[in-house]
Amino acid sequence: MPITIRDPIAEQPLPVRSGRASAWPVVSLLRPHQWLKNILVLTPVALGHRWNNRGAVRDAFLAAACFCAAASALYVINDLLDVEADKKHASKRLRPLAAGTVGKATAVVVAVLLLLLAGLLAAQLPWAFGVTLLVYCTVSSLYSLYLKTKVILDICALAGLYTIRLLAGGAATHIRISEWTLAFAMFCFLGLASVKRYTELQDMPDDSWQPLRRGYEKGDQLTVQILGMTSMMMSVLVLALYLHSPEVMVLYRHPEMLWLMCPVLLYWFARVWVVAARGRMHADPIIFALRDRVSLMAAAAIVGIGLLCK
Repeated sequence: MPITIRDPIAEQPLPVRSGRASAWPVVSLLRPHQWLKNILVLTPVALGHRWNNRGAVRDAFLAAACFCAAASALYVINDLLDVEADKKHASKRLRPLAAGTVGKATAVVVAVLLLLLAGLLAAQLPWAFGVTLLVYCTVSSLYSLYLKTKVILDICALAGLYTIRLLAGGAATHIRISEWTLAFAMFCFLGLASVKRYTELQDMPDDSWQPLRRGYEKGDQLTVQILGMTSMMMSVLVLALYLHSPEVMVLYRHPEMLWLMCPVLLYWFARVWVVAARGRMHADPIIFALRDRVSLMAAAAIVGIGLLCK
């Protein structure tokens, strides 16, 4: 009589993952929390007081969706390029590609599909928006391939990517972006990009160590801090000067109340740098703002002031 050897391990049922669990790494790869930045595409409609224009609102949201798809595709491409460096990083090693929860082939397919979706959405908007989107993709790709290795230039590139979103919103809705708005955005975004880089520099162990594909040294931390703080203060100065312009009288019934925005912005900018200097800032200032009660209160105050002035 033959002897049958039973393998208890082989007979155990394989773990079955639910659709949600298996799909989550791919969703995480897209960095959906970064989509909040694309609210900037809606800014021209808000600043131009065009919320009653259905066509402009529709095009603005369509443009924002287009940027969400394009930005996620570029994030995936960036992670593909940085996968080896991310594996050695304290927090970035948890990203899907670095952690191995998403394969490189899957990431490539996802990136291609997202770019196709962005192209289809852009085809429904004015050609000027498509050009702006192409510029955004080009700058973002240059940042991933080259600019991120250049000191200070990488911060300027990050600030430029924010500003391009603003211009894209204007191109999609045929709303002109004023010089005041561009000047404010330039300084404000340069400050936010500096916060991001300053926080990364805090994680450097010593002056002799440099992260892969970065050109900074530990001693550059003070320079980045000064650049960021100065830029944020300059943005408040631009806002104060704007309050004396004729455009304010046309757009707002109570323009004098807009001055209340200045102290709110000054307080929030100063607080951001205090938090960063104490080592408590998140690697992404956007995530910090979403989780920080004071930041949310400051944002609500600024929106409330704007509504009261209309």
